[in-house]
Amino acid sequence: MRPRGTITSRSPGSYRIRYSLGRDPVSGKRKFGTATIRGTRKQAEKELTRLLRTVDTGEHVDPKRMTVGDWLEAWLKALEISPKAHERYTEIVRCYLTPALGQVQLMKLTSIQIQEAYSDLRRKDGTSLAPSTRRYIHIILKSALGRAVEQQLLARNPADAFKKPVRIERKEISTLTVEQSVRLLNSVRHIHIYWPVLLGLTTGMRRGEILALRWRNVDLGRATLRVVQSLEQTKDAIRFKDCKTGRNRAVTLPSFVVDELRRHKAQQAEALLRLGVRQSGETLVCCREDGEPKQPRSLTHEFAQVMSRMKDVPKVRFHDLRHSHATQLLASGVHPKIAQERLGHSTITTTMDLYSHVTETMQSDAATRLDIAFRQGW
Repeated sequence: MRPRGTITSRSPGSYRIRYSLGRDPVSGKRKFGTATIRGTRKQAEKELTRLLRTVDTGEHVDPKRMTVGDWLEAWLKALEISPKAHERYTEIVRCYLTPALGQVQLMKLTSIQIQEAYSDLRRKDGTSLAPSTRRYIHIILKSALGRAVEQQLLARNPADAFKKPVRIERKEISTLTVEQSVRLLNSVRHIHIYWPVLLGLTTGMRRGEILALRWRNVDLGRATLRVVQSLEQTKDAIRFKDCKTGRNRAVTLPSFVVDELRRHKAQQAEALLRLGVRQSGETLVCCREDGEPKQPRSLTHEFAQVMSRMKDVPKVRFHDLRHSHATQLLASGVHPKIAQERLGHSTITTTMDLYSHVTETMQSDAATRLDIAFRQGW
C-alpha cells in the first residue's frame, strides 16, 4: 500500500511535505498537495498528520485558494495555549478578524487591506473599540500571519508594516486602606465569602490562586502557605493549572490570619462531615459547601453583590483586594522585593511599575529623611 504522504529534508530545519489528495473524479489520476515546514522533523510529521486529517474530513483547502478566514481557523486548531487564552483568541478571530478579512485570499492579503479593516472595526452596537482591544486584535493577527510565513503560505507578513501599537495607559488602581479593609472584613465575617476576602487582603493572592489553595499547602504551625496552583474558568469548564508565572511561592501569614484559618478549618471539617465528606489535605480551603471547587466567576459575582450593599467602604472589585494588599505593604515601608515575592510577580520591575503611585510617595519620604539627616549634620 502506497504511503499517503512523505517528508523530505530540504535543508537544516526545513522539510517538504507531499501528501495525497485522492483521485481526480474526472481523470482518475491521483492528486497531491505540498507544503514546506520550518522546524523539526517531529513538527513536520505533526503537520502531515493534520493535513491528511483535513483531507479525510473534507476540510482541506488548497493553499492557493485559502482565505484569511480558512487560515485563521486552521491556526486556531493548531494553537497550543491554555484553554482560557484559546477562548479569548477564538473570540477575537470570530468576532472581529474573520468578519473584516475572512473572505480575502490569504496569498493576496495586503497591508492596505489590514489598515482599512482596522479603521472599520467597531463593537456590535457600533461604538469604537477600546485601545486595548485594538492592540490585542493586531497582536493576534500578526501572530497568525507570522505562522503562515513559517509555513511558506506567505512570502512576508503584511502585518509587519504597522508599528507596534502604543502602550495602553493603565487605569488608576482602586485600593482600600487598612481601616477600610478591617471594616470590610467585619462586615462579611459571618458569611462564607469572608474567607476568600481575608486571603485576598492579607496575602495578595489572585482569585484563581485562592480558590485552588488546599489545606496540604497551608502550614498553620509555621504560619505560611504555598501558592502552587490556580483555578481557571472557561465557557465550558473549570480546571486547575500552574501559577501565572509558572513558579510556586511561599507567603507568610499574619498571626490573626493563622487563628482565623484554624477556626475555619475546624468549622469546615464539621460541616463536610455532616454531608458525609471527610476533610483531608486535598480539601480546598475556599470551596462550595459540599467541598467541590467554587467557580471563579461566582466569587466575583458574589463579591460585587456584597460591595453594592457596603456604605462605608469604597466600591472595589475582588482583584482590587490584591492591589490593596500590595499598596498597604509598600506604604508601610516593606521592601518592594518582598512585595514582589508575596504577589508572585515575575520581576520587581512589574511591581514597581504597577504600583508607581505608591513608590512616588516613598520617593518623597526618602527625600524628606535625607533632608533631615543632612540638615542635622550641616
